[in-house]
Amino acid sequence: MREPFDPCVTPWQIDGSEFYDLETHRERMEFLLRYAVLAPSNRNTQPWSFRITTAGVEVFADYSRRLLTIDPHDRELFLSVGAAMTNFRVAAAHFGYVTRVRYDARPEERVPVAYIHVCETCGPDAWLSSLFGSIQKRHTNRSPFDGRRIEPRSLSRLCDVLAKFPETFRLILPDENHRAAELIEYAERLQMSRPAVRAEMAEWIRADDGAHSDGISAEAFGIPRFLASAAAWLVRKFNAGAWYGSRDRRLAESASTLLVVSAPDDRVSLLRAGEALETLLLTITENGLQYSFLNQAIETETLRARVQELSGTSAPAQLLIRIGSASHEARTMPRRTVGSVLAGAA
Repeated sequence: MREPFDPCVTPWQIDGSEFYDLETHRERMEFLLRYAVLAPSNRNTQPWSFRITTAGVEVFADYSRRLLTIDPHDRELFLSVGAAMTNFRVAAAHFGYVTRVRYDARPEERVPVAYIHVCETCGPDAWLSSLFGSIQKRHTNRSPFDGRRIEPRSLSRLCDVLAKFPETFRLILPDENHRAAELIEYAERLQMSRPAVRAEMAEWIRADDGAHSDGISAEAFGIPRFLASAAAWLVRKFNAGAWYGSRDRRLAESASTLLVVSAPDDRVSLLRAGEALETLLLTITENGLQYSFLNQAIETETLRARVQELSGTSAPAQLLIRIGSASHEARTMPRRTVGSVLAGAA
């Protein structure tokens, strides 16, 4: 029997057939936003909000959810917002809408970062629509991968996405994977040696009690469930950088491939890169593959340029992703309700 829908516990359970019973534009936009909020974000901070308008939705960055120590320049914040925009557009295409994005480069925090114009059509974007089935299946998998090569058909689909965004994605050559793994381990040790980093991480660790709508479970940090209630205190008080560094190196080494997301550091470029990122993650999911992020070296400013050098990108490195396959199923993370991410009326 299907579990009753609870936005904080079962946000991933969306019955798409309910869309066709909705009568008003606002109800339909709110329904599409249920898919938008399933996008990934650093520490599951979900740093976005939306305002529904007669033309579609205005997209805002929620700066109250900044990671001031880990992401002081809001780079990963804007990437996350861009990923949510793609989920919205994919869902809109599936339900018969064409969407157009207009970006707003003004620096004021109170203005939208983008506007998504929505119009009903008989010919929605088929490529976007094809990714719809992956939105509810996409989860970040933090377990070890099996190291197997990606089978040719799936690799071809991934290469199609890479070819569509050649300035955004770059595979790390296999001969360089060991250097990347060493860099990840070193960066993790550096990060965890900083009390401010550990304190910020601790703020987003959640007990697995179904009472939270954001953050990361203690288990995802490698902390056993029986210690979950003390997980934040443990991370805050103890430098386990050697253990985490060794673990993350093994995670990198277990991947089939490593990939760098690059983009200029301005807001619009980061939003665009986030949109491309979610397209890639949905394609990874569609092809039965898994992924997770290993961003430690990029979050360490003194090491960021070395990641860019490893990947050979012309723009700065923004994210490092491992891709592969795993037998362990990824855990779903909680989500805020659509009502909690809606800004006031325009």
